Amino acid sequence: MCTERKGKRACKINAAQSICPLCCASIRGAGCAGCFHYQPSLAYQREKRLREKHFTVELIPEVDELCDAALNLAEKGALTEAEAAIEELRRQHPHYHSVLYGLGVCHGLRGEPDQAIACFERAVEIFPLLAHAHYNLGTAYCQKFEIERAVGAYEKAIAADGRDGPVGRKARKHLDEFEAICQKNGVSLTTHIDNVRIFDQAFAALRNANYQVAINLFAQILKTEKGHVQSYGNMGLAYAGLGNKQKALECLDQAIQIDPDYEPALVNRRVVENLREGATLPPIERLEISYYSEFRQGKKSHMDSSS
Repeated sequence: MCTERKGKRACKINAAQSICPLCCASIRGAGCAGCFHYQPSLAYQREKRLREKHFTVELIPEVDELCDAALNLAEKGALTEAEAAIEELRRQHPHYHSVLYGLGVCHGLRGEPDQAIACFERAVEIFPLLAHAHYNLGTAYCQKFEIERAVGAYEKAIAADGRDGPVGRKARKHLDEFEAICQKNGVSLTTHIDNVRIFDQAFAALRNANYQVAINLFAQILKTEKGHVQSYGNMGLAYAGLGNKQKALECLDQAIQIDPDYEPALVNRRVVENLREGATLPPIERLEISYYSEFRQGKKSHMDSSS
C-alpha cells in the first residue's frame, strides 16, 4: 500500500496491508476504531487542541498560596477548617479558578459529587489547563458511575499535564483500569462507551413502554458486550411487557447465570414467573438503571486534594 516508505504497521481498514505511520495518519478515521494506534492518536489530537486554545486567565499568587494551605488542612483531616478558609476566599474571589477548585475538592471529600462537579467544571472553564481540576472532575464522575464523562475528564487532565506529568500519569492509570475492565468483557473502552449511549436509549424506551424498541436496542448492546447483565435483565422486562413470558424468563435466567447475585433479575424473575401465560407485566419499580456496575469502587475516595 505504501510504496514510498517502508511499511511499519498493518492497516485495519485496508485488509492488513503494510502502511507507514505518515500514511496511517493521513487516512485515519472512525473506521480505525479498535486499532492499536487509534486511541493514542485521538489523545494526541485532543492534547494538541487544548494546548493551542487561546485564553486569558487571572493569576493571584497570594490566593493560590492560601488555597494550597487550606487544601493541606483538608488532606490532614481538618476538612471543616479547610472549608471555612476557602469559603472566606470565595467571598472575596468568587470566580477565581483555584478557589473553585478548592471548593470542589471539599465537596468531593464530603461525598458530594454533584456540587464537586459544578465547581470543577467552572474552574476548568476559567482555566482549561488546570490539570488537577480535570482529574478530580473525572473522579467525581466516577463516583456517579458516569464513565463516559469520567473518561473525557481524565483525557483532558492528560492533555493539560502531558502523558508523563504527575497528574497525567494518574489519569492514564484510571483509563488503563477502565480499559482492562472492558477487555474482560471482550470489548474496547470505546465500544463500551458507545454501548452506554445505546443503553440509555433502550432504558428510556423501556420506561415509555416501547418494548420492542427496547428489546432491539438491548440486543444491539449484547452483540458486542455479550456478558452485559443489565441488558439481559431489562430485556426480560421488555419481553414481559409484551406478554412473552417464556422469552422474559430466558433473558432473566441469562442475567442470573452471568451474575447469580444480581438482585433486580432475581426479584423480577419471581414476578414474571407468577404471570399467567400471555399476561403483560404491570409497572414495577425494580428496573436496573446503572450501566456501570463493573466500575463500582466501593466507598474508597480517589479525590486528589493537591493543587
